[in-house]
Amino acid sequence: MGKVKINKDDKARILLTELLPYEVPMLFSNEGFYSIVANKKFDKFFDKIKNLSEVNYGIPFNYEIRKSIEGDTRTLSVIHPYCQFNFIELYEKYDSLMLHLCSKSPFSLRKISKVAKYYYSPDFVFDEDAHKNSDLETIELDTKYIKSYFTYQPIDLIYKFYDRNEYQRLEQRFNFLMEFDVSKCFYNIYTHSVTWAVKDKESAKRNSGESSFENRFDKVMQLANYNETNGIIVGPEVSRIFAEIILQQIDLNVLIKLEEKYKFGIDFEIRRYVDDYFVFSNDEKILSLLKKLFKMN
Repeated sequence: MGKVKINKDDKARILLTELLPYEVPMLFSNEGFYSIVANKKFDKFFDKIKNLSEVNYGIPFNYEIRKSIEGDTRTLSVIHPYCQFNFIELYEKYDSLMLHLCSKSPFSLRKISKVAKYYYSPDFVFDEDAHKNSDLETIELDTKYIKSYFTYQPIDLIYKFYDRNEYQRLEQRFNFLMEFDVSKCFYNIYTHSVTWAVKDKESAKRNSGESSFENRFDKVMQLANYNETNGIIVGPEVSRIFAEIILQQIDLNVLIKLEEKYKFGIDFEIRRYVDDYFVFSNDEKILSLLKKLFKMN
């Protein structure tokens, strides 16, 4: 594997990392779209694909993947290319603020940590002499192997939590473990709640018309999903960051209430991976109170 430095001036690179679900067919990617945008050929391209004569929002392409061996499915979405373009400026202007807003909760197991500096490209070895008389075509590979715009801490995948010494230590310290998730979290998120997470609800309402990160993020998420305020598209990494900003503030609200009676790190421990919560305690009353507080938020 070769280590390649990322060009941080290439703002269009989020098209390769943030805006498609991981679960797309292997032959499906944003590389062609990225090339058009990076080479500033998008005006003519958008004239062809926009097709939004009476509306200014996008209709995502929805598809289902199998969620379990029992046959349960999950709906994921590909954002309309015209709406994907809206996110480039958002990341360009506000990536530092996004990092700050995702750094507040002590519960989060998967939070953006910094802007990535490198990606890894495989080193291909091709023996021309061995193939010159064969029917194989020589394919020039120019694939972008950028995994993510941000790096993640302390983990990026849930299985790593169970492998960590921290998980074993928590199991040994506490008698009870309660696991729960936010039911259909992404499908039920109210987009305006990101403004309440960044500022308090009253301030958000007073400044709803102002140009700000939270108002812009709220708007581009709506435009990507029929202009809906109820629910966000599921699948792209940008949706996880949007949810993380909201859940970070909910974490803090719950922690403040709990610490009126109990001590975090002593009476209980909480870890959260996206919308999955793991609560450790020796007191079942704390578990009941905590679940009640999360429902209220």
